[in-house]
Amino acid sequence: MDLILVLTVISVTLFTVLGLFLLVTQKGNKRANKLLGLFFFLWALDFLDGVLLLKGFYLHYPNFALWAEPFILLYGPLLYFYTLQLTSPKKRPNYFQLLHLIPFVVGILAMILVYHIHSLDRKMEILKGIVGMEQDFRSLLGFALVYVHLFYYIHISKKEIKRVTKNVEWYFSQRYLVWLDKLLNALVVVLLISIVNGILQYSALKFYFEISLIIILVLVCLFIVRLILNALDEPFIIPKLDGIKRNSGIPMDPKESEEIFTKIQVALKDKRLFMESDLTLGHLSEAIGCSSRKVSQVINDSMGHSFFDLINTYRIAEAQKIFKERKDPKLTVLEVMYEVGYNSKSSFNTQFKKKTGLTPSEFLRLNT
Repeated sequence: MDLILVLTVISVTLFTVLGLFLLVTQKGNKRANKLLGLFFFLWALDFLDGVLLLKGFYLHYPNFALWAEPFILLYGPLLYFYTLQLTSPKKRPNYFQLLHLIPFVVGILAMILVYHIHSLDRKMEILKGIVGMEQDFRSLLGFALVYVHLFYYIHISKKEIKRVTKNVEWYFSQRYLVWLDKLLNALVVVLLISIVNGILQYSALKFYFEISLIIILVLVCLFIVRLILNALDEPFIIPKLDGIKRNSGIPMDPKESEEIFTKIQVALKDKRLFMESDLTLGHLSEAIGCSSRKVSQVINDSMGHSFFDLINTYRIAEAQKIFKERKDPKLTVLEVMYEVGYNSKSSFNTQFKKKTGLTPSEFLRLNT
């Protein structure tokens, strides 16, 4: 059986299942889930359409061909909108964002003009050129513009994540945001290989083109399988509505809340109280001169954490910094563990793996 066809069926099935699940699930941030679900669903459609085209299926049904091509111009906007939903979940979409869909509309019009309005004979001629890898300069230009469009949206999505990650402690507490960054990196790899694949296609080097296509399909299959397995182990793919735990505590004046927020940050960032192994909510509250109830409410409402999750996040961020900047090559995990405030190796390992996806020993090896 054709290996490309088998891998395509697997990829399309996995993407379709995941995409439909995200589209219909009622859990978490529904708007974000639907954006990501639509992205995966369109990716499945693109894989299926591409293989049907290259295998000559549309030569028998030319009127059904090339309708899915403009959908690739939705990938970038969907990823960007999804990123905005994770970084600014309270912010509602506005009509200005519809401008991001202009390239998609232009793509539809372009396909109608260059293909769909023509006679059946002309359509067959165009399809045979694609299947036979005999395309002109206009197709190559369109190919280049599509990839520039995708890279642009990956860039602004990563820029948005970088903006948020200035608040390091919040970034590492949001597994789905870490995962999104990894997804964008994986897409860059796939796109770079796809560019090589496209060049080989326009060069009519069929054998090498098919090899590169197999590589892409294998990488995509591995990626989606790993994604599904990780999601089953820890459902970070479905983020909460705003990543913030609400507290039904006493009403607080916004100015007072902001002042307490600032005091907490000073106590943790400047005075580094998080490195005290016996630090409690009461100790922190006493240090900043506020009631424990108000401090807890601000931590939950304004910082998106429980007290212990906030302290763990600061400690793990500090541990990472120590590992990366260490001057002593004999520095051990246990030494770092005690330095950042942990007394239990199992707790340190668990929190480190939860925040970074790696154990302390693995992180240390990668930064040796």
